[in-house]
Amino acid sequence: MIARPATTVKPRPGVIDLYRELGSALFRGWSRAAPLVEGTLILSWFLLRTVDAGPLGMWLWVVVTTGLAVIAPTSGLVILAAIAPFNEGFLLTRDMGVKSLFALLIVGSIGVRVAIGWRGWREWPRPSASVILAAFLLLSTGAGLAITRLRFGHDFFNNAWQIWFTGVGTMFLVFLAAVWIARRGDLRPLVVTCIAATVASLVSLLDFAAPEALRSSVAGWMVSGPPIGQRLTGVMRSPTSTAALVMLPAMVLLAAAFVRRGLLLRLGASLAAIPLLVAAYFTLNRAIYLALFALAVVMAWRVRPRYGIGLALVGLAVGLALLPGYMALRFETVGVRPEPGQVLLATDIQRLEAWAASIRMFIDQPVVGHGYRAYREVSPSFGGIVLNAPHNEWLRLFAEHGLFVGLAGLAFVVATVRELARVPGWLGAGILGAFVSFALAASFNNPFLFNQVTIPASIIAGTGVALAALARASPTAEPAILATEPAAEP
Repeated sequence: MIARPATTVKPRPGVIDLYRELGSALFRGWSRAAPLVEGTLILSWFLLRTVDAGPLGMWLWVVVTTGLAVIAPTSGLVILAAIAPFNEGFLLTRDMGVKSLFALLIVGSIGVRVAIGWRGWREWPRPSASVILAAFLLLSTGAGLAITRLRFGHDFFNNAWQIWFTGVGTMFLVFLAAVWIARRGDLRPLVVTCIAATVASLVSLLDFAAPEALRSSVAGWMVSGPPIGQRLTGVMRSPTSTAALVMLPAMVLLAAAFVRRGLLLRLGASLAAIPLLVAAYFTLNRAIYLALFALAVVMAWRVRPRYGIGLALVGLAVGLALLPGYMALRFETVGVRPEPGQVLLATDIQRLEAWAASIRMFIDQPVVGHGYRAYREVSPSFGGIVLNAPHNEWLRLFAEHGLFVGLAGLAFVVATVRELARVPGWLGAGILGAFVSFALAASFNNPFLFNQVTIPASIIAGTGVALAALARASPTAEPAILATEPAAEP
């Protein structure tokens, strides 16, 4: 008896396969139409705000744009990148606007695609350490709201969860979305982020130079809060947060100016970076000097590691030598006459007190912390008398969420820096410099509370993490990465 060869029976296609094919057919030509649709919606948002179209016009825009974010998450992220550096045009609650809603819908849409195995699932490499840590921080800081509810009651919790969702929650949602969207080298969200942050920085500089002219015009909606004298604010009420925003595109432009090949592009990047550096200077924020030095070390390291190490050591020595003169200059800049023997400004002392209070809070509750936003309520009991925020986001994680979340925050910084260091060329240097600048700003101030900063920073860093994975897969693919055309919507 001759055995018949076994035949492979192909499984019959199911409902999910039908939806997958319909989706693929529907979006086959989306890559050509997407920039036009995105540009139209971005321009309409600025136009609606400039002419003060009222709630109905904004509601229509929100409905259309959120629908697009669900159907095409890449386009949703591009639009979010364009509006992120500016204040909310439409509030859903007292503290939460449409930006956080977009972030949630984009990640939800990506989650559905991953769950049903739609296009691109197998193309996404194994999640890196920074992606895993970002997901952990998103969940763990959100879980800290439960402690907030138990300790401080419903009213405080109702305010705290909105601030968490607008700030930390949106930050990590956007980071995860940016990694997924850029997994094939799509740089549209990154490019739009840099353009929008540059425009916002120039608006802030114009507001500083001629506040009445801008604020009395139809574009007055772009600035927030009253001017505060000698310090530049502009699109945000806080000069330190404005400085953090300005430095994001400045880092990318400076990297292009010093590392990018091609005289014309280097000249253009240099000219574009000059007004951003001027704006950063007038914020009178010290973190910008650390960020510029960090970028110089990064670029020197990329030439030769020993150059980077040497520059870091020389910079440290020069910084220590110039520190007394710099502190004296700070007194002169803010118009304060120091007392005999006085070294620190009152704001410096207050910041140190806030850091010490955060450490005492951590020691008091080292495992789970005091709950999200607890610093605002309990810091006076631990020595934080004046400031209602710790002015150090990494210490805040320890104080409000405990040891494991605090360590995860530091590990996220280290893992992300390590990933971004693998992105080749001038773009890699600029992305790494931008993230280091953001991490330094978070070490001295409270940028996690402002999604005008966290969204652009997350898009830049998330895109860099995705490009690092592409660089690992194909070490010689830098030109292809930079020239990638947007593919069909994943």
